[in-house]
Amino acid sequence: MPEYIAPNGIDQSSLEYALYLTYIISIDFMTDAVKLWERARELYSKCPECFTPKGISDMGLPTLKRILRQLGARYPASGKAWKKISTILQEKYEGDPRNITPESTSLEELRKRIREFPHLRGSKLINFYIRAVGEKGFFKISDFDKLSVAVDIQVAKFTLYTGVLKIANGSYRGCVHDEPLKPMIEEVWSEVAQRLGKPPWYLDEPVWTVGSKLCSKKDHARCPVKELCEQRPDVKFQRTTVTLGLVKR
Repeated sequence: MPEYIAPNGIDQSSLEYALYLTYIISIDFMTDAVKLWERARELYSKCPECFTPKGISDMGLPTLKRILRQLGARYPASGKAWKKISTILQEKYEGDPRNITPESTSLEELRKRIREFPHLRGSKLINFYIRAVGEKGFFKISDFDKLSVAVDIQVAKFTLYTGVLKIANGSYRGCVHDEPLKPMIEEVWSEVAQRLGKPPWYLDEPVWTVGSKLCSKKDHARCPVKELCEQRPDVKFQRTTVTLGLVKR
């Protein structure tokens, strides 16, 4: 996955890496993730201070907005979000995301703390952030094994195209980030993870990779699960909206 490729020269157990993950994950939504992380690595090599609370706080907002546009951030408010994230980190956590959990903390409590941060509080990014940062040991989480997959469009495509989740009859149209679809996707992969003896978040990488590289392109020839896939033609995606079954017009 693109977030697993660290910038050259960065210590993956360091404060710098925890900050780098925090800022980039906050804008990894509705964008080309591969290009985003590639551009972020390039920027870090030229301007590591661009990923520090002090560097961002000292930067003019127009400059910060221009940098974020070059990275590929989709939302104009991302500059203000980075400023707010920096302020919270400086005022509450001594500029260090690792201090969000100074001792072992439950997922429920950790989510409450992260919901203070703009962008990171979103339903998809909050799980993504906890998984990526927790996996590196930056968060102390008492029930990390209960963290579900981070549902996004790629995970939804894999889940629905393959028939892992489907409706018994009729039709459905809705957003993959909303109820009832999002919790159903989380639940089905939690059941799979339990059978495998793995935490649910462990499935993020394989499911997202197949969904983004193969399902999005309907590339069945190279798919590692093609023998198990139903290749459902009644599943249609338009951005984050999915249509299941035949919808009358």
